[in-house]
Amino acid sequence: MHSAPLPDTEAQRLAKLRSYGVLDTLPQTAFNDIVALASSICGTPVALISLIDRDRQWFKAKTGIDVEQTGRDIAFCAHAILQPQQVMVVEDARQDERFRDNPLLEGELGLRFYAGAPIVTDDGHALGTVCVIDTQPRQLSPAAEESLRILSRLVVNLLEHEKERHAEEARQREEARRARDVFMAMAVSTLDLIAYIDRDERYQAVNQTWLTYWGCDESKVIGMHVRDRVGPAVYENEIAPLIRRALSGELVRYQHLVRFHARGPRFMEISLMPDTDDSGTVRGLILRSHDIHLQHEREQELKEALSALEQRTLEQQRFIQVLSHDLREPVNAVRNFSTLLTTDHLQELSAPAQRYLGFVTKGGERMSRMLDDLTDLLQLDGYTPKVVDMDTRALVSQVMEELHEAIEQSGALITTGPLDTLRADPALLRIVLLNYIGNALKFRHQDRPPQIHIETVPVDDGMELSVTDHGLGIPEDQQAGIFDMFRRLHTRQRFDGAGLGLSLCRRIAQLHGGRVTLQSTLGRGSRFGIVLPPTVPGEPA
Repeated sequence: MHSAPLPDTEAQRLAKLRSYGVLDTLPQTAFNDIVALASSICGTPVALISLIDRDRQWFKAKTGIDVEQTGRDIAFCAHAILQPQQVMVVEDARQDERFRDNPLLEGELGLRFYAGAPIVTDDGHALGTVCVIDTQPRQLSPAAEESLRILSRLVVNLLEHEKERHAEEARQREEARRARDVFMAMAVSTLDLIAYIDRDERYQAVNQTWLTYWGCDESKVIGMHVRDRVGPAVYENEIAPLIRRALSGELVRYQHLVRFHARGPRFMEISLMPDTDDSGTVRGLILRSHDIHLQHEREQELKEALSALEQRTLEQQRFIQVLSHDLREPVNAVRNFSTLLTTDHLQELSAPAQRYLGFVTKGGERMSRMLDDLTDLLQLDGYTPKVVDMDTRALVSQVMEELHEAIEQSGALITTGPLDTLRADPALLRIVLLNYIGNALKFRHQDRPPQIHIETVPVDDGMELSVTDHGLGIPEDQQAGIFDMFRRLHTRQRFDGAGLGLSLCRRIAQLHGGRVTLQSTLGRGSRFGIVLPPTVPGEPA
């Protein structure tokens, strides 16, 4: 078993973690909701918010396990924090030499799959992770990986909010010890709603923000009992128990949907802070209400967005199933029976019937290719490139062998320049070359054989693999949309195709974190390229 090394800034990282005061605190709903979302989105039985302390990993929130912490030396998350900008994915821990003999793989947990998004502070310290665990090997989709990143950022925001809250409460406790006139001087300028309530539970002072939210005059508030202000039912069932706790010396904090007369319903974070004299006797309390309505709305929007993302993924999977099976069956039937007619009964048909049969055959072949391209394009949304240091020259040779018949028929002259090693997924780059070279063979001048040149060229943001031809070229006003889905420049009577190939190439470039390029002159030819960065998104730099 390989224990994770310490980060270079371990001392500063630990100091940052402890500055939040979160270790060994009680469970909180907001953090519990995050692990529930992570488990639901990724489809795993276990999800955690893990914080890496000096000698342990402690779970702020968890679902699917009962333990509160483990040793740091066996923690997967201790490895994940070493690369703060990456989501660490271990598809099968038994195949990873770092973890194959880790005790977490045995016993009740039986860990096999792990994915953790580091919880990174604004100054770059990774405190721990939002992670998901499964007992079976599996893969993590790009959508789920991005969701983990979003959730880890939300944890940072919650930690910062908690830190600010604790600091504010400490400040408020200090403020509550001051005399009432000092309190009033401070209350005038704050944006929060502040009121001073004495031991008899009557309002003795309110600030202007309080009056603005409630839409009333100070003369109608001062001296009023809290019961009369909020109503008997709300007072007895909700407010009175909280006030009694505050008047006993306890700092009380809660969130509540308040229906203000002037501002309408607003989610508020409310603090009831005891005001004590020098002897420690509570002489009243300060009611401070902080408007968190926008924050609450954003949290709800995030939950809805994550739910919509999950639903979109399911719908896309169903659509791919329909494309792959339900739509392909009738197309295959058309192709099979038209082939049988052509093979066994062509001579029995009249000339017009033979011509119509040719239309049916070509239409079936075109529809089959369109379904293939569309299925490939949709499946890329859930695909993670299998990036290797690729032998570009070998791949070019393989593609030319696949296109051998078309090359022979056209009499094409294909030359190559430098073909440097590229960091890419060979299966995906093969699709790009098939489309680029296939288009160069198709869109050519009919009075001379095509000339095609393939090479790699260094560019500012990586390495470009390009295919240059001397074919028909593309009008300048149509070049901007050439990579759009179903974009065609010619009729099917002149050139067959579904208009999906170049869109597929652009999506493959995006999966690699790269881009596609085009230079073209009408009548003189085109140069299509794909720029690949030195490292692919999700890959360690």
